Amino acid sequence: MLRKAGWCVCLILLMCSAAWATELRVGKNASVQVNEIIEDDLIVAGNSVLIAGRVTGDVFAAGQTVRVTGPVAGSVMAAGRDVRVTGDVEGSVRAAGQSVSLSGPIGRNAAAVGQTLLIAETAHIKRDLHAAGNLLDMDGKVGRLASLAGRTAVVRGQVGSGLRFDGQALSLDPTARIGGDLTYRTPEKAHIAEGAEIAGKTTKLPPRPRPEPARPRSPIKPALIFFLTVFVCGIVGLAAAPRVFGAAANAMASRPWWNLLLGFLALVVVPIGGVIVCVTLIGLPLAVVTLVLWGVALVLSGVPVGTFLGRWLLSRLGSASPSAYLGLFLGLLLLTLVGLVPYLGPVTKFLTVLFGLGVYTRAAKGLLAEMRGHPA
Repeated sequence: MLRKAGWCVCLILLMCSAAWATELRVGKNASVQVNEIIEDDLIVAGNSVLIAGRVTGDVFAAGQTVRVTGPVAGSVMAAGRDVRVTGDVEGSVRAAGQSVSLSGPIGRNAAAVGQTLLIAETAHIKRDLHAAGNLLDMDGKVGRLASLAGRTAVVRGQVGSGLRFDGQALSLDPTARIGGDLTYRTPEKAHIAEGAEIAGKTTKLPPRPRPEPARPRSPIKPALIFFLTVFVCGIVGLAAAPRVFGAAANAMASRPWWNLLLGFLALVVVPIGGVIVCVTLIGLPLAVVTLVLWGVALVLSGVPVGTFLGRWLLSRLGSASPSAYLGLFLGLLLLTLVGLVPYLGPVTKFLTVLFGLGVYTRAAKGLLAEMRGHPA
């Protein structure tokens, strides 16, 4: 995964290379030899990367193994499975990998992320160190602040300003020298060996409070809100456009499989077609209107289905001419209650959408045919 990420980073940098006029080295074994001098920024990518020559600009390296042994006048950014920076870097170092090792002088800051991180005894970071990983081993020297985060950290080197740690276990060996405060957060007290020197105060922060488990939200309230919303919209629709909603509800009684097929096509094809038509300026208004109507039909798909179910129930109970409004109320109530049932609820909601879009499509087609047959 790190190798793929490194190649992606390198590809992005390559796209910008024309503006940067950088030196590019790409190959299975990409390298800058000891006797070479790169008078510019350098981008290197490969299975094995070696930078042994001098680079006067910044270095961007990605590979399975990355070695920077030569001097770099700028900064270094490296990613790979195994990253080692031993050369003299006048700028900053930012490295990420499964294993990261810094063992040379760094003129500014260092930031490293990896499973295992080693700040060797020969490393000298003149400013700040920020490191995160599973195992951190700091033997070198940090000029100012060292901020560490990980499971385990062992400090044997020197920190000029202060040391901060957040993790599981912290150990300071006898050779550790902290020029300021030691602030850490661990479950147990840090192991500070005899001989370790801390110039400031030592503060153990309390454990972070565990987040309370999220209470399961009751599905009743959103279901009730959705029921009332669709019911009110359905009443308005039945009153304002009784022919459309009435025809859609009546279409539920015939050709159910055809309704499902039309509903599926409307659910999938209409938004795709609308987006394609949006590309052309001429079809943009039509596409916008179509997508808006599609969205309204999607939200109100339960109206014809609920009206049909409710009127069917009322007719079973002996009503000769069941009211569409009462049928809408009973049908939507039944769909809402069934929608709360695990496993059955999502299936019911999906089928309701398909049936609703299907009968809306049939109703719209019938009304258009009627309008063409009886022009105003």
